[in-house]
Amino acid sequence: MPRYPIVHRLGLDVIVVGSVISGLVFGIEAVCQGHKVYVLKKRFEPGDYGMRLARFSSSNRPDYTLSRWPDFVERLHKVFGTQLGSPDLPTVSVSRKEFYRSLFDYPRELGILVETGREVEEFFEIATYGGVILSDNRRVTANIVVAADGVGSKSFGAILGRKKAPISSGFALYRSSFLINKREWTSLHIGPGAYFFVGMSPAEFGWILTHKDDGSAIEDWNRIGGTEIVYEVIERAPKYEAMNWKLRFRDPQPKWVSDGGRLVQCGDAAHSILPSSGFGATMAIEDAISLAARLRLGRGQSDPLATKVFNHLRFERATCAQKIGSKSHQDPRSLIKLTGKSLVRHDPELYVYENYETCMSYLVSGEPFKNSNTVPGFTFKHWTAKELREKMENGESIEDDDGDWYS
Repeated sequence: MPRYPIVHRLGLDVIVVGSVISGLVFGIEAVCQGHKVYVLKKRFEPGDYGMRLARFSSSNRPDYTLSRWPDFVERLHKVFGTQLGSPDLPTVSVSRKEFYRSLFDYPRELGILVETGREVEEFFEIATYGGVILSDNRRVTANIVVAADGVGSKSFGAILGRKKAPISSGFALYRSSFLINKREWTSLHIGPGAYFFVGMSPAEFGWILTHKDDGSAIEDWNRIGGTEIVYEVIERAPKYEAMNWKLRFRDPQPKWVSDGGRLVQCGDAAHSILPSSGFGATMAIEDAISLAARLRLGRGQSDPLATKVFNHLRFERATCAQKIGSKSHQDPRSLIKLTGKSLVRHDPELYVYENYETCMSYLVSGEPFKNSNTVPGFTFKHWTAKELREKMENGESIEDDDGDWYS
């Protein structure tokens, strides 16, 4: 394998907690810049319960960051699922497990230290560094600590002082996957209060059925309506079983960074996104590349303001992606529209390079700055999960935002 092309030696010590998509992509990019990266992973093996993921063109463009990693894109072509969308706005459905496996193996080959079976109990920071306390009471410190360990991250205490509990979205989903010998098709079926997605990668067949959550987690296929093909797919689930996964809302969280700037959240730890948005993986990759680009501009200086610039550049865009998940639950037909170019086609690295100085001036001295990476014409406003849930329960539309979300 070709040697990884380190751009220059910047020399920060970085801890990445969690080896989900955002953590691994950031770790690889940070090594590219000459930082020393140490990944702490709780589980020994990746878990998967049939979840599929859709990766949009912002993470598929030929000139995009992932294509700069030697041999990596070639590996992805082997696990790509069905090509969806149009040539102008391509979408790829791919097995989460296969994509993750490709991503997880890559850092080890680059010599990145990945320790598995390491559970983080607490995050902390002082003026000059951040750190974590492991379950064996060992302390590990670094210039920057990236919490990429999902919605259950224990970084909330150090960053926010507390963690707000999620509320039910009113929906849940069954999901399952199993190995196949032949790939043929991908399809999406939409009905009242539900949608059913079926997809295949070269090696795996998977499906998701989103349905109204009645508070139970019992697999009862007799309650499922739909066409004959839905029954046929469900009946082929191994042991006639699937996971019933409750979908929960979380309020948009404006603060992803600790007061001292040494601890920063990334991916689902910063902004959990409903699967119905189709944007979870894309947002995680964008976060990782955006954060790495901002650290690169610091030229190796241990500047805690860098993480706060990252936070400000990403929050509003991620919040739009979160809301798309709610919109598609209220009106599943919006899934057919996919999403507009503003959210599908975005270069987070270029956006950092073009905006970091003005954003930093805004944070330091209050100079005018407005993000331009959200929906065109959309006037950003905060919302809460409770507000959306109440509107949906009362039959009120949540498609009341200005801006062009779908073209």
